[in-house]
This record gives sequence, C-alpha cells and structure tokens, in this order.
Amino acid sequence: MELGVQANEAFVGDGALDEDERPSAWKAGSRGQIANCRANSRRGMTDAIKPSYPPVESVRRALEILRILNRLRICTVGDIHAATGLPKPTIVRMLDTLIADGYVVRDNMCGGYRVTHRVEELHAGYEGIAEVIEASRPFSIDLTNSIKWPVGIGTLDGDAIAVQFWTGTISPWVHTNTLLHNRPNLLTSAMGRAYMAFCGEEERASLFAMMRAKSGGSFGPEQEAQHNVLLANVRKNGFAIRAPQTEPRRNTTVAIPICHGGTVLASITVSFFISAVPRNKVEQRIIDPLREAVNKIEAVITFMRHGRAPALGVDSNVELPSTPQSNSVGCLPTKFQD
Repeated sequence: MELGVQANEAFVGDGALDEDERPSAWKAGSRGQIANCRANSRRGMTDAIKPSYPPVESVRRALEILRILNRLRICTVGDIHAATGLPKPTIVRMLDTLIADGYVVRDNMCGGYRVTHRVEELHAGYEGIAEVIEASRPFSIDLTNSIKWPVGIGTLDGDAIAVQFWTGTISPWVHTNTLLHNRPNLLTSAMGRAYMAFCGEEERASLFAMMRAKSGGSFGPEQEAQHNVLLANVRKNGFAIRAPQTEPRRNTTVAIPICHGGTVLASITVSFFISAVPRNKVEQRIIDPLREAVNKIEAVITFMRHGRAPALGVDSNVELPSTPQSNSVGCLPTKFQD
C-alpha cells in the first residue's frame, strides 16, 4: 500500500477551499516544485510533507495500523489486512509492538483488537498552536510573498502573548533577526490587544485581575476602564495596532484574532515600516489582505475540526472583523495613535 500517495492526497484542508482560494503550497504540482530542503529548516519555503531522509517504512506501517484501529474501533487482523493490504504476519508484529507500548490491547470479549486510553496522549499536543500553525502556515507564507512584510502568529502565554510562528525568514523587509518566542505585552502589543478584545468577558476579566495583581499598583480600575475603551474600539474596527510608543518606533504592527466557535485561538500580525506604507494605503495593502487570510484560516480550522467548510466570512459563532472606521481608538488615524 502506497502511504505516501494517501498522505499527499489528504493534505489537511484541501477540501475546505475552492481551488483559486488555496495557498500556493496546496495547488497541484507545487509541492514537487519546492526546492530540496531539510524538513527542519528555519527557512519558510519548505514542504511540510517532504522528509529530510527516506521514511522508515516500519514506522509508517505501525501508524497506519493505529489509524485503522482508531477508525474501526474494534477489528481483527483480517480487517486490517483488508484495509491496508499489508501481510498478516507484518500486521501481527506491528500489533504486538503497539500492545507492548500500551496503545493497543487484544480483547477476546470484543472479538478483536482495540486502542487504549493512551492514544489520547498522541492528540494532547495538537489542539492549540500546532493546529493553528498547520492551518495558518501556507496562508501566512502566501501573504508574506504577496505583501512582502513578515507575518507572526502568537498564542496566550500567561500574562503575555508568545510568538510561535514567524515568516521573517522569507520577508525581504524584515526589521529583526527573529521574533520567535518573544512575549509581547497584552496591553501594548497588537497581538495582546487583538486577543483581549475578542476573548470572552470572563477570560478578559481574569486577565485584568492578573495584571492588577502583578502591577504593584500601577494598573488599577482607572487604567482598566481606559483599556476597555480601547478594546471596544478594537472590536468595532476588527483589528488592533500596537501602542505607538513601543520600540522600535520606525515600524508598527497590525493584528487580527484567529477565532473558532467564539473562542480566540491566536492572534496573527503583519509588521511594517511606517514610512513605507502611506497612511491612506494601510487598509488596502495590509489590513484587507490580512483579513482575507484570517477568513481562509478560520474556514480551514472549521474543516479540520468538523469536516465541513463554512462560507468564508460567515460563521454565526465568530465575530468577524468589520470595515475599519476612522478617527477612533485603536484605528488608523494620522500617526497610528491608540
């Protein structure tokens, strides 16, 4: 059984978007045209399913058997043979290995083999940033290739946002070596403001309480009220901009939340030099392309979780970004003021 063909055809999200809406990394033939590069390269233009070395067939077979067991719930050696075409002695050896490691049991009262609770450990690290990056990566790369500016993705990390993904390695206009693993402030960063504006009220109140506890008195009810005004305008405009006093002041950042089912999964940003993009062109050149990418990312996440894709920009459970308004807090007035 040729597992490689299946993996290529099942590339996550291919069914979520129309052909012309898919990122270049998904389109027919593009994967084979990407330059030979180690899969663990820091460079952005790598093929997510192209290995560094030839795959270990025994590992692939064991994983395929585990997938079959997980799908069929209870099955015999004959069931697995019919599904995979693998020789029965090979299947038995693989099952014995999976039993030894605690992922599978042979249960005569069920009439076959079944998975154990330990398979949940294989899923534990996926929902969250791994899922968001899998859905976002090709669109983020396409966005940087289109607008040239670096794209970052961050998730909540205590009292800050942790930058988990960054396309600066393929941006010709990047301003720093890397932003990976930086922790932008929730109050002043675009990522933090976008997250706090669109997260639930209880979570927002909890974050404010944590800030008050850690501020030593510098962040109190008055500061919280002022920040709530800013966040209300972020929700109105559909995007956030970092505080203008943030260094380096020669550039700024725009952020939009990535949401699913009313929950903020991450914030995605574009950073650019203020002098390089005229104020009256920021919406057209930066915000609109970013918003379009977010809509596609959210559609793919819905497809990944539920096997269906909503109409782009239409999800009753997600408050989607709206058209930016001028002369309001968190918008784009004369000098990117708060």
